[in-house]
Amino acid sequence: MALHEVDEFLLAIDVTSSGTPEEKLKWAFRMYDVDGNGVIDIQEMTKIVQAIYDMLGACSSNKPADSAEERAKNIFAKMDENNDGQLTQDEFLKGCLQDEELSKMLAP
Repeated sequence: MALHEVDEFLLAIDVTSSGTPEEKLKWAFRMYDVDGNGVIDIQEMTKIVQAIYDMLGACSSNKPADSAEERAKNIFAKMDENNDGQLTQDEFLKGCLQDEELSKMLAP
């Protein structure tokens, strides 16, 4: 998935906002799992965060204080329960559902 497709995907999530938070997060996970191997790695998460930052920069004068890489590492620190460097769908869902700000960022 190219970064421009991530932008289109985020718009699609907004358009399909009638789903439950869990449904939206499961869909987001599948889209963020760029290589389709069933987990999200740090490189995939960094690309996701960078695409979100790019969208925020285009829509707002508020620039995030941390870099995409720093934010991705922080997300992993919160979500990667077994510290294997990969997020399973369960870890992703649990992490997002426990952190409202993170949930809004990753599945608007």
